[in-house]
Amino acid sequence: MSASFTETGGSSSLYDFEPDAERVRFLDARMRGRLDESLRYLVEQLEAHIPVEAEPVAAFLARLGSASFPPVTFAIYSDLVFAIDRDDLREAQRLLDLLLGQRPHAGGLRILELGDRATDENADRYARYIDTDRELPLAMSPPPRRPASYCRDTIEEALALLDAEDAELSAEIRELLREIILCGDAGPGRFSFGGASNFMLWGAILVNVNKPKDGIGMLQTLAHESAHNLLFGLCPDQPLLNNDPGERYPSPLRADPRPLEGIYHATFVCARMHRALRRLAQGRGISSGQKVEVEKAVERNAKAFASGMTTLDENADFTEPGRAIIESARAYMVSG
Repeated sequence: MSASFTETGGSSSLYDFEPDAERVRFLDARMRGRLDESLRYLVEQLEAHIPVEAEPVAAFLARLGSASFPPVTFAIYSDLVFAIDRDDLREAQRLLDLLLGQRPHAGGLRILELGDRATDENADRYARYIDTDRELPLAMSPPPRRPASYCRDTIEEALALLDAEDAELSAEIRELLREIILCGDAGPGRFSFGGASNFMLWGAILVNVNKPKDGIGMLQTLAHESAHNLLFGLCPDQPLLNNDPGERYPSPLRADPRPLEGIYHATFVCARMHRALRRLAQGRGISSGQKVEVEKAVERNAKAFASGMTTLDENADFTEPGRAIIESARAYMVSG
């Protein structure tokens, strides 16, 4: 790992609110180390049931220890675990071979398009691991050409704004996100979303091109979804809360009642969007008219954060990291 972070207070606290690209590199190395340990255990269990060659395993683990990997690598591993749980050894063999063939990420933030789930195995993985809420099934399809082209342009505009107005957040987002997957939302009777992410696709977000945004709107989407990824990396092995997942409470970002961990995520995300927009309003990269709208968005996020914190303060049973992370966000909002 490239740096050392503590789980207590101080300048190198793992749970500091401020963006930190070096911390993300630490988290990514930790996520890969976690995958390394888990895969070694699975291989030991599988060797009694399917052929496992030592050389490909060793080669993959060596690559894993030296570089970042595409988000789909983590999804393939999750599929392998599920296949083993089902006692589907043929599929486990196929998925293990597929996993061991994975190569490091080529570098940089890639903007890709969701393929056809019927013919593209990885497109199906992206969709399955994003569409996990049975109560609100999501509509996902390959993106239409023109909206996808416009979306690419607004992503580049948003990244340029971040580079100019908030270099720290820009650097963190470029470390957190290795892939932005563009998709459409064809599918009657399903929930249409703007952006989404999932722990099992570490380093990826999906963006719906049929929800058009300007550069400032896309900047908010990037700050929003990257904040979810940051929380995934900060707590890979334990929850943020000890509450029953079946409990439902009002959410600051959704009309429907949500599980408390979702409200925690939404509350933290509001603080991150507040910071990004506040920096933008203080800079010189936008017009006076845009500044008025950005300042309104800053205030909306402040109110949403306060609403979320009220729900959490009244109902949350925080784990230690969960409390440390949200209190750091609260400290920012009080001082900011």
